Amino acid sequence: MSKNQTGYVWRVGKSWYGRWYRDEIEDGITVRRQHSEKLCEYSNRFRSKRDVRTVLAEKLLPVNEGRCSAESTMTIVAYTERLYFPHAESELKASTICGYRGLWKMYLKPHLGTVSLRDFTCGQACQLLNKIHHVHELSRKSLRHCKGLLQTIFAHAKQTDVLAGDNPIQGAKIPKKAKSAGKTHAYSTSEMSMMLHTLSGTAKTAIALMYFAGLRPGEARGVRWDDYHEKKRILSVKVSVWRKEETAPKTEESISPVPVNKALAEILSAVERSSEYILASPSARPIDLHNLAARTIRPALERCVVCKESKHEETDHKFERDPSLPEWKGFYALRRGIGTALADVDSAMAAKSVLRHANMATTTAHYVKSVDASAIRGLDKVSALFDNTTDSGRPN
Repeated sequence: MSKNQTGYVWRVGKSWYGRWYRDEIEDGITVRRQHSEKLCEYSNRFRSKRDVRTVLAEKLLPVNEGRCSAESTMTIVAYTERLYFPHAESELKASTICGYRGLWKMYLKPHLGTVSLRDFTCGQACQLLNKIHHVHELSRKSLRHCKGLLQTIFAHAKQTDVLAGDNPIQGAKIPKKAKSAGKTHAYSTSEMSMMLHTLSGTAKTAIALMYFAGLRPGEARGVRWDDYHEKKRILSVKVSVWRKEETAPKTEESISPVPVNKALAEILSAVERSSEYILASPSARPIDLHNLAARTIRPALERCVVCKESKHEETDHKFERDPSLPEWKGFYALRRGIGTALADVDSAMAAKSVLRHANMATTTAHYVKSVDASAIRGLDKVSALFDNTTDSGRPN
């Protein structure tokens, strides 16, 4: 494309338009096309063509400087599906890509229309987030995820020289009327005691691993018996399993040893080693935690007891849920629970060490080294709270 275009300006009614040439992608081939678009409204500020040429000059500046690629004329939808996702699949974890595709398909793609990369503005990004909130009533947290994905897409376009200038998503604001996400739950020690008494088998082992060792669900699925050093009371976290794929844990700092307290050690000692995985399915593969929760854990915690006996027919008995059993709040409530318990009985340092948060990691990735003494001390204190429940049942 020849440089130093000046373009053409004309007026239709109360609107000013501009026309120039630019490279575009058509059927995978770069072609030169004449392009025209509305520049501004007729007003006291823009009364003549000379006034409007300043607006057109800003449009032509990256074109004349050779900073506009043909790919920038692609729609955001086409760019994302043809260029961004293929790149992301080679760089990111499968679980991350799955989450991105879900956000894209459900919330972003249906509302983007045919707007091109180079024409998308911060104002349009704000309008998009408002529209998504209005249609889907998403929380602020979910809207931040949508904004984050769109910002990542535009960042990739900048990193590959498809776009020049600022990322238009950077300054986009989340609608103030969007509600905050609901509060997350952290299981208390009394709730854990009830669950340990109620559950058995793989279900009991699973919640014990994720609570006492502070494991994420994927890490719990991937832990093997070879990773458990029984004499040292250490569990080495090395991998994470998502669906059928084995990947590295969430962060490098997560690849760390975790102390095993007395309560967890006793539970693990009773588990039959029929597979290399501690949490194994009948096929000896990592257990499907979603199925485990739906088919075993949740029904056990939602079991009913006879509340009031009828004086007449047995079928008239009234049943209701046992109020002493905790409600199932998901596996991450276990991880939050141990963090809360450790902070209460020992210190925040002990909690962060067991949870292996990036900003407090004290171990080196892929190597088993000494575990933070405060973490061992804290877990032992939590373990003492369960001494009367792992063997004899519910606390008095």
